[in-house]
Amino acid sequence: MPSEERLVGAEARKTIAAKERSGFVAKYLSGANILDIGYRGYLDDVVPIVPQAIGVDLNYPGYDGRTLPFADNSQDAVFSSHCLEHIEDFRHALREWYRVLKVGGFMIVTVPHQFLYEKRAGLPSNFNRDHKRFYTPASLMAEVESALAPNTYRVRHLADNDDHFDYTIPPEKHSGGCYELETVIEKLRAPNWSIQNAATAEYQMVFADKSDLIDWRGGFGDKEPGFRWTVGESALLQIDLSGNPDLPTRARIMLIIDTFGRQRVVVRFNGIPVLDTVKAGRAVSLKIPVTNLRSGVNKIELHLPDADVPSTADQRRLGIAIRRVRLLADGNYGQKNPLLALWHAVAGAWPHRW
Repeated sequence: MPSEERLVGAEARKTIAAKERSGFVAKYLSGANILDIGYRGYLDDVVPIVPQAIGVDLNYPGYDGRTLPFADNSQDAVFSSHCLEHIEDFRHALREWYRVLKVGGFMIVTVPHQFLYEKRAGLPSNFNRDHKRFYTPASLMAEVESALAPNTYRVRHLADNDDHFDYTIPPEKHSGGCYELETVIEKLRAPNWSIQNAATAEYQMVFADKSDLIDWRGGFGDKEPGFRWTVGESALLQIDLSGNPDLPTRARIMLIIDTFGRQRVVVRFNGIPVLDTVKAGRAVSLKIPVTNLRSGVNKIELHLPDADVPSTADQRRLGIAIRRVRLLADGNYGQKNPLLALWHAVAGAWPHRW
């Protein structure tokens, strides 16, 4: 069936014929194994972007909305039109789409352009309240760079698509024509070397309490400005570093811990005990070496195993408050070495009054 007669997604159908004529489809969407993520959008009677593509939506068998039911390195291309802006955890989505790509495969992503579609400075969108973010070329590339490791991909195409865009329509009215950003990312085989840090520079990634890289699991209460606290005798936080494959195998966690009264404090990192000590109600700084830092999900378990259960008269609860988490590259436990990154988690603990 000619491309102009195939009912692909509402936005994709505006340019599919032009993409065939220009050679875009032949270059990036001609492989045998292709996924079209979120291809239906708000329509039912649509088909994937090319005839051989598999359309994946939330009702696809085996798909839970996060993990694609396809093997690593199995797809020639992943196509997604006007879908990424609806996904809260964009890093996970980009990494998942990248995961299933073969080396040399292409990830084709289009999103609404902030200045063509949204036509406003910030959220919420006038025309789709489910949009989680606005996109410019810079912000789209920033998301790609934050999700994927350096030199594991190349940007092969990045363009504003304003084909037939009507510039006379004011911001309060829905735009006509095309109003999107489109990019093509090629998956590369990573080289056997990594990006070098400046020898005298202190590189750090700071994960504040609102960071989407940190998943505050069981045991944490509501966040307050600048920190999160545990509200019981144990808690777990998870930090996803999936886009950082060059992390060191040796690192250290630095904790500032304050307890309510004399308490035993136990910390486990990725299931391995790294601390078991008694503290007597004052702030202390603990330097905990670890040897199992992962390029993936890392778990820090915090326990107060001998904590007293609060009485009815005293509603104070024990807990440990995490202020911020840092990934540092400043040497081998104090000696400058640009190849070694250090965890630096700064925390405080005190009773929380309900």
